[in-house]
Amino acid sequence: MAEKNNKIKIIFIINGQDYPIESNVNAPLMEAVQRALAESDNKGRPPDEWEVRDASGVLLEKNRTPKDLGLHEAVRLFISLRVGAGGVDQS
Repeated sequence: MAEKNNKIKIIFIINGQDYPIESNVNAPLMEAVQRALAESDNKGRPPDEWEVRDASGVLLEKNRTPKDLGLHEAVRLFISLRVGAGGVDQS
C-alpha cells in the first residue's frame, strides 16, 4: 500500500462515474464513502444503505480502514445501493 503522509487516493465508481477521494489510511472507509456520495449528489439515501465492493466483487466493511483492508493507492471501488434499499416504504 502506498502511503504518503497517511493519505491514499481511492477512486469510487458510482453510477459509472469516477469520484477520486483522498482519505486517511487510518480512518474508517465510511468517511470516504460519505464524501464520494456527496460529490456525486447521491444524498437521498443514507450511507448505510450503500455497499462498497472491490473490482472482484468482494463486499468491503465500511467500518474498517483502508490500511486494515489492504487497499493500495488509486484503488477502484464500486458503490451501489444495497439490494432492497431502493424500494418505497410501504408502511
